Amino acid sequence: MPEVGKCTLLIHYLLITLCLTSCSNKSSSEDLTKEIQNVSSWSATAHMVGDAWIHGAVPKKYAQTTLKKAQEEILKERDNIVKLQTSQQAIKQHKTVLISEVSLLANKTEKMSIAIAQINRAEVQKSLEELEAESRVLNRLRKIPE
Repeated sequence: MPEVGKCTLLIHYLLITLCLTSCSNKSSSEDLTKEIQNVSSWSATAHMVGDAWIHGAVPKKYAQTTLKKAQEEILKERDNIVKLQTSQQAIKQHKTVLISEVSLLANKTEKMSIAIAQINRAEVQKSLEELEAESRVLNRLRKIPE
């Protein structure tokens, strides 16, 4: 094979590899964004039901069941984030921070459920404030590094 043909073949190979790599990273980034959105939605659900319980708008059993479901779904999303594959170091580091934050949100949701079981409105209020603070952190983590 002439040198020009080898060079052209090598260039085509490198371009295809580059395209596949950039598409792969975009997919990981999009998947991560989707998981963050899902966690955010479940966190908002937990906040709404906790607030509704404090104001007497929902019964204890409903609040507990909803919070249990929210916690389960948040943990599922965390597991989905763990499974996401990425080759970029910046996204890997971001993913590690995100996994930690999602675990905290699941813990805050469980804490609120326990407080509702104990009919401890002050503790539920405290949990709501903590959940809100963690949700703000999660919101800042929506910006995924390139």
